[in-house]
Amino acid sequence: MLAHWSIPYLLTKFVNNRNLAIFISITFIALLWMSYSLIRKHFASYRAVMASLLVVLLLGFLQFIQPLPLFFAPDLLIALVALWALVMLRQSISPAIFIVAALLIYFVCFSTPRLDIEFDNRYYISIKPFLYLIILYFASAAKMMPSLKPIVYGSIIFYPLTLLWNVGLWWNRDGFFMSRPNFLFENNFEVPWILSCFVVAAFIYKDKDLRLYLLVAISVILAGSRSGLASFLLISAFYLLSLSRVKIAIASIPIASALTYLVFIRGSSSVNALQWEKIDRVQTLLGILAFYDFRFSEILTHPLGVGIYQKIPLNLCNRMEGYADWFTGSYFNCDPIMLQSFVSRSLFQFGIYVLVLIPMLFFWEAKKRMGWYLALLSIIPMLGASFSVGGFSNGIAFGGFLLCFLAYRQAQTDAIKDSTSMTGLHNVTATRNWV
Repeated sequence: MLAHWSIPYLLTKFVNNRNLAIFISITFIALLWMSYSLIRKHFASYRAVMASLLVVLLLGFLQFIQPLPLFFAPDLLIALVALWALVMLRQSISPAIFIVAALLIYFVCFSTPRLDIEFDNRYYISIKPFLYLIILYFASAAKMMPSLKPIVYGSIIFYPLTLLWNVGLWWNRDGFFMSRPNFLFENNFEVPWILSCFVVAAFIYKDKDLRLYLLVAISVILAGSRSGLASFLLISAFYLLSLSRVKIAIASIPIASALTYLVFIRGSSSVNALQWEKIDRVQTLLGILAFYDFRFSEILTHPLGVGIYQKIPLNLCNRMEGYADWFTGSYFNCDPIMLQSFVSRSLFQFGIYVLVLIPMLFFWEAKKRMGWYLALLSIIPMLGASFSVGGFSNGIAFGGFLLCFLAYRQAQTDAIKDSTSMTGLHNVTATRNWV
């Protein structure tokens, strides 16, 4: 293992792939400098931050050598937040909760049951969007007392460091560069959280520090998530419009770097529009469209899909045997979870009307609490992930979305306190001057 870190071996690798080596070297140096400066800026106790970072890296190491059973950890945390919000309920509840409850009851109780000879579906993943919406209706205006800033800034600063740590662990064990590193979960799950943290920092806290943007850009580039990159570029468009001309020029550098990295280092196939049909998510979507004979009129005639217990068509399942074994543990279990993306799975299980309704319900609640601008920005990470993975049914993506609500409410409360304090100070000053 130590041979992978020897000077001759590293020089050989550098010469054989200079583009990748230069990119990683520059990224590593810039990342360390920006992380250090931001930690000094946003955290009072440098030692506490370093101790936290060591704990995070240790957790990443344990996950690398032996995957930890963390699948339900995000949902457990969301459940705790939901319970707290319910106990501390001080907000109006949207009438849309009745629509969501009715859909949840319908799909759980009235979906066509599976055949007796078939495996059970992991249908509880399919119904998550309805559960998340119900939680959102109870927690969208909740007031959280502990400051969320350490979580927001800590996530942005620590995440690219954990990705480099994961790259180093793979290099140390196997001697090759991991092009899609992660921390604890799949990179497609983790990137939406980081993007949500950036939305909070840049648009709710109004912190336009370019170092934050560059760290997020590095995270997206290192993670290698196509859906994450698409969401990042979309958020970047709003971010650039909020900057001065000089900062726009500087902020354009990571965007160009991200595209350059994909085209010249990871290979043009990553973004080649002519090879889009080779992407696995596109293949599964085409399979579902084939189920509807590629006719939009046929899709419209299935208003509520096939329900949550039915298997995907056998001809499509046969082409996805590897995914069947990967996701379900059996080559013969055609669970719709094989379809991976929320869009494909929901089109099959819920039908197109509910597929469109779910994002609209999330957006409407966000618009009600934060206004359309922040609502649009907040939903982008979860919406982008829905074309690749769970999106609206993924706990980490929803956690980032919920974070935007809690941070916005907290920022509002802080602004009112500051305004009240300033008003009181002016009144005292005016009284003294009058006396």
